[in-house]
Amino acid sequence: MSSFIGLLAQVDVDASSDGLPGADLIQQLLNWAQMIALWASLGSILLGAAMYGLAREGGSYGAASKGKSFALGGVVGAILAGLAPSAVNLLFEAAG
Repeated sequence: MSSFIGLLAQVDVDASSDGLPGADLIQQLLNWAQMIALWASLGSILLGAAMYGLAREGGSYGAASKGKSFALGGVVGAILAGLAPSAVNLLFEAAG
């Protein structure tokens, strides 16, 4: 049994999209998904800033807090969208 497990443990994987049918389409979809995430993040930042400014001047501190949350959520979303490919590659290289 231990020789069987030892045999299975000797696996080598080279992550590559060479010859993968539809690899260009998958890459294009991932590019679009990242762009949509960045647009949504920008929209969240702008909407949050507008909500914060208008609500604060209007005396609605609950709505101002919600506006701050939207703006900060957009900032975090943009950071994550930008770092995601690098993080995946870094973790893959660290594990291999």
